[in-house]
Amino acid sequence: MQLFFREFGNSGEDIIIAHGLYGCSDNWVSVAKILGQTNHVFVVDLRNHGHSPHSNEHSYPAMCNDLAEFIESKNIKKPIVAGHSMGGRCAALLAKQYPDLLSRIIIVDISPFDCENQKAISAFHENILTVLKCLNLNEIRSRQDAAKKISKKINDTNLQNFLLKNLYRTANGGFLWRFNLPSILNNVNNIICGSLKQNENYKIKIPTLLIVGKKSDYVVSSDIEIITNKFSDIKIQTIENAGHWIHAENPQIFIDCVQRFINTQLQ
Repeated sequence: MQLFFREFGNSGEDIIIAHGLYGCSDNWVSVAKILGQTNHVFVVDLRNHGHSPHSNEHSYPAMCNDLAEFIESKNIKKPIVAGHSMGGRCAALLAKQYPDLLSRIIIVDISPFDCENQKAISAFHENILTVLKCLNLNEIRSRQDAAKKISKKINDTNLQNFLLKNLYRTANGGFLWRFNLPSILNNVNNIICGSLKQNENYKIKIPTLLIVGKKSDYVVSSDIEIITNKFSDIKIQTIENAGHWIHAENPQIFIDCVQRFINTQLQ
């Protein structure tokens, strides 16, 4: 699985950024450009997303192995791996499975463990994916046309726009999804489940930063207790005026938080 990636900067710390569900490397370009001024940043498309290859398998072990393969194939020594949501769970599993490959990890607004309202979240995403699957792309003439059709079932304009960034026009003028919609739908329950298990006997010793959006409900107080029990060297930073998409809603404070973590660890 040769992941597509974008690269920014050529000095300082090596940082690999992994996006969340429905995302891609393009969502992180503005953040990566700023971090790339003082660091060497790789932003990847995870499998079944963006320009990376499609596969019937979409699991955290598979995505974790993809990232390990990426690190080794690019000969990146001890990078920082940062991940948002689904990407954050990949980073956490990578720290557990391949600790010698990494120097630090940054988890953005997700618990690596199963969450209390997992069934509700899974149903929410199943609904989104079903709506997209039912969209007849042969009838679509523009993104605005697609937005109008899915707005009947998905009334959040920001979510509509985010999803439709994955819709692209083909050479013959039609439209296709960049992400592998059937595979993601078939594996959505596994995606919503955590990448780490609570009842296993292990400690993650790699320095970890958990960034949480104050307005987000993806990380709740009960998650914090579990996380601090399994991560022996963790810092938790809550960002005000931000929900789940922290890097888009409050980018400068998010970047400052990441850079501060990097600089502190270098001292």
